[in-house]
Amino acid sequence: MTAVPPLGDADPATRILVAGYGAMTGGIIPHLTGLTATHVTIASRHLKEAPLPGTVLIRPDGIARARPDVVIGCFADDESSRTFWQHPQTRAAVRAHRSTCIELSTISPAWAESWHARITEAGGLPVECPVTGSRPGAQAGELTAFVHHPGPLDPAGLRVLDAFTARRFAFFHPGNPARFKVIFNAWGAALLHCAGVFARQLPEHLAEDYATAADAITSVGWMATLAASKLDRIERSDYSDADFAVQHMLKDLELARDLLGDLPLITTTAAAYTAAMDLHGPWADFTAVADRTGEAS
Repeated sequence: MTAVPPLGDADPATRILVAGYGAMTGGIIPHLTGLTATHVTIASRHLKEAPLPGTVLIRPDGIARARPDVVIGCFADDESSRTFWQHPQTRAAVRAHRSTCIELSTISPAWAESWHARITEAGGLPVECPVTGSRPGAQAGELTAFVHHPGPLDPAGLRVLDAFTARRFAFFHPGNPARFKVIFNAWGAALLHCAGVFARQLPEHLAEDYATAADAITSVGWMATLAASKLDRIERSDYSDADFAVQHMLKDLELARDLLGDLPLITTTAAAYTAAMDLHGPWADFTAVADRTGEAS
């Protein structure tokens, strides 16, 4: 593990700490290291070495040494998010440096509201910032973000967000980005399940005219955006190397159930993703919901 380089008090560089290394942060970090005058540190319990050139790896109990101006968290669930942000070292670092804290995860509205209060109490600026675009958007630096922060962003925080988001939608109330993201993801999950069901009907019923149908479905009509982005994976039954894992979508559907109640569409969609996870494993791409190979079993 690389030692954190000493940073003098007069060092003008923006010190960025990233916690929760995965497909999303793996796409974001090159955009951060590409900024001028930045030091990027990654906090991880599991990595054995810094995953990208120009970054430094530390353990969570060494966070204070990173002296972060900006802290970015991206986690699988509420529990992992709480564990990081409530870690004594994280709270001490935020308090000492009055850090801008950016939470990218899809979390429950209740934890989002509590998170705002805890970061504010520690002297930091909470930026609730769930994002959409999955791995391709992160790699392109073109994620869409749903944000709330109680005060204006400082120049360092603004520069960091500009590095990997193309659009940001501002919400008035804490927890509302989380509420919207939960509904947004559940809605998208249901649409993808539906697209998979009907996409599989086209070759069966159209035979050699399928190519014409695929051209139409990916270029015209209200479903064109979804079909253009996902039909290729569905055609190839390519569910490895996930842009977004099935297990994460199931977690988001459970958050939607908690928020919206036991809607029949949520129940049906969750059952389809559970079947996809049983068939392909938790780390399969979420387009695996379109696979029908296990229907007869």
